[in-house]
Amino acid sequence: MPDRLQRRLAEIGAPADVRELAAQLAEQAIRDPLTGLYNRRFFDEALAQNIEAARRYGRELSLVLFDLDGFKQVNDTFGHEVGDEVLKTFARLLQEAARKADIVCRIGGDEFAVILPETGLSNVWKFTARVFQGLEKSEKLFPAVGKIRASSGAAALPAENLFAEADSALRAAKPAR
Repeated sequence: MPDRLQRRLAEIGAPADVRELAAQLAEQAIRDPLTGLYNRRFFDEALAQNIEAARRYGRELSLVLFDLDGFKQVNDTFGHEVGDEVLKTFARLLQEAARKADIVCRIGGDEFAVILPETGLSNVWKFTARVFQGLEKSEKLFPAVGKIRASSGAAALPAENLFAEADSALRAAKPAR
């Protein structure tokens, strides 16, 4: 859509400042303002496109969902400003663990998703291991909060419903309340 809009603006001779503003608005529509990650709107479209392409060309595709354990307690105990810092730090950990081809998204309050093109379920553990290694240092990042923990769930094609299967695996991995 943004490319189509830019082409149309160029066709009608829109001034450069209008094209720049349109590009900024298009970017804002697909980004989470707190973390800078892609948002749920972008995630839904990107996942559908990646599934379609992977099935068409017989390629591997995996999806990993993450949820921060006990995040509500962080907000309730330390305040939303600290909670925001935890979310931004976790987003950064995900980006650092991801490859350039991976698509990192914040899809809900403390829920994140990473689309891993060209990756089968057998290799997802390498990615999640990098994420959890980063979380091991979280106690040093947030001395007042202590260790930040997360749960993850993953699924890979040829799953019938990649998101539902990853979500089911995530729920199974969550600690009992």
